Amino acid sequence: MRITDLQYYLALANYRNFSQVSDKFGVSQPTISLAMKRLEKEVGAKLIIRQPAHKNVGLTHSGEVLHQHASLIVEQYELALTEIKRNSEQSLLIGLPPIIQISYFPAIANVLSDESLAHLKTVEVGAQEAIDQLKNGEIDASFVGYLDDIDQSEFNLIPFDEQPFAILAADDYPLAQKGSVSFNELKDEKFILLKGNFVHNYAFDLLARSAHVQANVLFNSSEPYGILSLIRQNRGIGFMAAHPALTFPGVTAIPITDKNQPIFKVGFAYRKDLVLTPDQQKIFDELLAASQMGRPDHLIPPMEG
Repeated sequence: MRITDLQYYLALANYRNFSQVSDKFGVSQPTISLAMKRLEKEVGAKLIIRQPAHKNVGLTHSGEVLHQHASLIVEQYELALTEIKRNSEQSLLIGLPPIIQISYFPAIANVLSDESLAHLKTVEVGAQEAIDQLKNGEIDASFVGYLDDIDQSEFNLIPFDEQPFAILAADDYPLAQKGSVSFNELKDEKFILLKGNFVHNYAFDLLARSAHVQANVLFNSSEPYGILSLIRQNRGIGFMAAHPALTFPGVTAIPITDKNQPIFKVGFAYRKDLVLTPDQQKIFDELLAASQMGRPDHLIPPMEG
């Protein structure tokens, strides 16, 4: 069975039109027709139903069965090609969300050997993007921030820390004088929030909805340092995980008192069927050991203003 035949078949099942499939792959319609005949001969069943009046095709029951399995076959084939290409690079590519890069990665990198650190490549990703790229084989592993449990049917997840969220305000802002705050006390405040961080945004929305607060978001930024600097200038208040590394001169972290509030969890995720070269495995093992240390943030100094 040819992979290209299955790729043609999946496209035909999607477009239901020979002309569109031939245009997609840059081949003639007879080439597509011949591929369909080969597949039908190999599986011993009719797969497609031509509907000349509408110039399209449908799938038989056998065709639907093949479609389901062909999707997995082609997906695994393309994943194998991606991994083979990645293995030739002899480096390990991991996903690294910005907050985790600031809060945890310095301590983790500190225990890696020079050789491993030199062959470690990182890509900035959010939690959901990391999961998608892991599935596609675009990255080998990823640090992830999450609120709820991640589906581990395809992944191994090593959790190694969790922190509550906090409200951030300038030291001289009245709110900073409070020992704690409930979210419904913040309805008249201006917020400066992380942009593009799904986990933080989702946690913020959960708390706002639960407290019936229509948040006034003044500004969004993907740069935590920039947000903390604006907060120190009293331009607004912030919302971040209460991590020691996010301590910033002139900014106070205020505990949130709301019940059943979300918790920021951090873990190291990788596919269960991950295959690595010996060189990649060495880097991976060091990363895994560092991630299992429990609280790597103990070694991280706070941000400097």
